[in-house]
Amino acid sequence: MKKKIFAVAAAGALTAATAVPALALENEFHGMFRVNGFISNFADGASGATKITAQDPKTRNFLEQRARLLYMAKANDDLKLITHFEIDSTWGKSSYVVGRSNDGGALGADSVNIETKNVYLDFNIPSTPLNVKVGIQPISDSYKGVFINADAAAVLAAAKMGDATVALGFARLDDADTFTIGSAANRSATTPGKATRDLYIVDGKYNISKDLKVGGSYYALLADQNDTTLNFALHTIGVNAEYKFDPVTIDGFLLYQRGRTSGTAKVDFGGWAANATAKMKVGPGTLKTSFLYASGEQNANPDNSSYMGVTNETSGANGEHSFYESEMMIMFRNKYNIGDRALVYNVQNVIGGFVGYNANITSKAFAIANVGFVAADKDNTTYGNARVTGEAGHKSKYLGTELNAEVGYKVFDNLTASVQGAYVILGDYFKDTAGTAANPEDPRNPYLTRVMLNYAF
Repeated sequence: MKKKIFAVAAAGALTAATAVPALALENEFHGMFRVNGFISNFADGASGATKITAQDPKTRNFLEQRARLLYMAKANDDLKLITHFEIDSTWGKSSYVVGRSNDGGALGADSVNIETKNVYLDFNIPSTPLNVKVGIQPISDSYKGVFINADAAAVLAAAKMGDATVALGFARLDDADTFTIGSAANRSATTPGKATRDLYIVDGKYNISKDLKVGGSYYALLADQNDTTLNFALHTIGVNAEYKFDPVTIDGFLLYQRGRTSGTAKVDFGGWAANATAKMKVGPGTLKTSFLYASGEQNANPDNSSYMGVTNETSGANGEHSFYESEMMIMFRNKYNIGDRALVYNVQNVIGGFVGYNANITSKAFAIANVGFVAADKDNTTYGNARVTGEAGHKSKYLGTELNAEVGYKVFDNLTASVQGAYVILGDYFKDTAGTAANPEDPRNPYLTRVMLNYAF
């Protein structure tokens, strides 16, 4: 019934959008171009979670680039089409190829590697406070991206009424042959609508005063793939708040999850996550501290107490969520990454504390420093091997301490050059997890340095 309601709402919204007279378009172009040069024993130009396993990983040096091009066709102040494309290339990796990302950087280039990020309509319903977005678009939750921060095909409607904002949404995350969990016999490989994973969104915010904001959300993630052992419903309820009392701003959230798979062997889900952050002006810059908790699961029970953000269903491992606020470069995903490696790639089974300071040295020069302290919530092998000695568990749940820094200079208003470095002192979670039982060893600490040129327009 819910799907039918959203389908009718989407059809009505599209009808309203087309019921406007033909007008001359205003054309807008925006985008960015970024080049990264790495020396690292951790980053490798690829994306996804990386377990620390090798005792002595090799140092690599590589370069990669990314261009994003955004074109907006604006009919009037109430109607526009937004398109967003991306071109990634690793220098020296393949040429004269078709249909692969991160290629085209080898001698000859000439590759077909443009990716579609977004194509959607953004319009206001006349005589109402309602804004609607229909199509493949960015979706980010109200919890700093720890549940979903991705591009998806969706209908999102939001209305601002005085001090309150209410949003409703529906996203089709997977359908038919993209839904690959389970055997082909238990899903439809060709028929749209027969094997789906959908996300329903209800989100509200209210400004109690100019200094205090509160919000609440409900997200329903429903999988229906014609397989009674793998269908599931995951319900996520959250609250968030922000309070300013000069010179400090504090904010945070709490997310709670319940869910269950269908079929005879039911699995109950029951994870939760929490965050608290404080920022204040100190001298020429801003000091920020942040805490993150996301529950984990220790035992291989049928039930699962891990907090779960949305993941890419095709792989089942790569998170379509993030916690960029950590400002880590190795421990967590980083906002500047192209090849996107991280030790904590999916936000779950983790406890982290982070302190950072960024300062404007001059009108053009800046410096940033961060430190992060990260541990596993439960002792399992999420982040590395078991000890090769055969002893149960790890020496500790402490994953390690990351220290990173960046210095940069604005060459022009739109062009920034910077140098970044990060180093992780691994904790005892990784003790005796490399080598052999006769000669146990500790993995070498991961590090990276990066030179970056970033142009935005």
